[in-house]
Amino acid sequence: MATYTYVAKDRSGVELTGFLTGSSDDEIIQRLHQQGLAVLHVAEDRRGQAAIAWKAQFAAWNTRRASTRDLALFSRQLATVLESGIPLVKGLRGLSADSSRGPVAKAVADLATRVERGESISDAMATHPAVFTSMYLSMIRAGERAGTLDKIVVELSYYLEKVDDIKTKVKSAMMYPVFILSFTILATLFLILKIVPTFSDIYKELGQELPGLTRLVLSISDTVRAHAVVALGGLAAVVVSTGAALRTRRGLRIWHGMQLRMPIFGPIVTKSVMSRFARTFGILIGSGLPILESLDLVKGAADNLVVSDALEEVKTKVAAGHGVTESFRATGAFPEMILQLMATGEEAGELDTMLNKSSDFYDRQVEAAVHGMSSLIEPVMIVLVGGIIGFIVLSMFLPIFQMGDAMVSGSAAM
Repeated sequence: MATYTYVAKDRSGVELTGFLTGSSDDEIIQRLHQQGLAVLHVAEDRRGQAAIAWKAQFAAWNTRRASTRDLALFSRQLATVLESGIPLVKGLRGLSADSSRGPVAKAVADLATRVERGESISDAMATHPAVFTSMYLSMIRAGERAGTLDKIVVELSYYLEKVDDIKTKVKSAMMYPVFILSFTILATLFLILKIVPTFSDIYKELGQELPGLTRLVLSISDTVRAHAVVALGGLAAVVVSTGAALRTRRGLRIWHGMQLRMPIFGPIVTKSVMSRFARTFGILIGSGLPILESLDLVKGAADNLVVSDALEEVKTKVAAGHGVTESFRATGAFPEMILQLMATGEEAGELDTMLNKSSDFYDRQVEAAVHGMSSLIEPVMIVLVGGIIGFIVLSMFLPIFQMGDAMVSGSAAM
């Protein structure tokens, strides 16, 4: 893709200049004609290429990425503007005025300015990569080409709302056990570092022989206290090295693979990834994009490198002439249920419909799994926390119980 400068006139004779990205000058001319402009001049902007690339990269680094929820809300509002027949520039200015903050609000204000200047909405969106993903842009461009932009935006809003809903459910399901586990670790450290040493000093003064359970906990406490600095340093090293590993493609792929195989959480993550993949792929195909281009775009939407690599393998096989379902089955990364629905859709010429149905199925599966896990995790976590803290407390009070028993036995003998 290259950047082109253009000079054109609108129907009222006003001269417009600007930049557009495309694969050739013919494509740029065609797009300008579709906007009702008379093209005067088009040329590749070689001098500005590097500056534009650096500017876009800098903006991506320094702009807070838009949340899925904010983008879904904007898409729903934009669909309303397009369906109601409100002029696009006026509608965008209204949307930017209604949004008081956030990256989407800033982007929408710039979209209105660029569209008013003569750019297409897709080209205007392309200047905000932190807000509009490549998949989002491709669908908008497909809608512009087919003249069905309003329908495409409606589908995008529905898709983003479903993705946000599933993400929220999965995060909420994982938040509770993470909180309880963190609390358990902190409570255990407090007992080991503060409470247990106090009992240790008392028992040393008494000189009493301690039960094996008590000696074990006291030994753990002494070891942790003696090597606290080393342990903290080791923990910090693990955290830093893990963070560094996750910044590499190999490390991130390993982590994504572990997510899919984790007990309890793994099936939920797998179903969530499959739902996101199926809905994205179905919408892309339904919008008229070619299969190979759709496979390229859906790799990023999967948000899992294991699945992304499998999709790259599918793309290679499809490009070599293999069937779509056959190519997916050969990777071994996709469940049989989704493969059967894809095979049915491929035979009937309704692949996008079957993919959307499979996504709906996985959405229901995720909701059921999250609900079931939430019901199961609470008692498990209570037993875990109670067991660990109870074990430490019991081990500290065992000598006192033994002393009480000894005193009772002595009194009875007298």
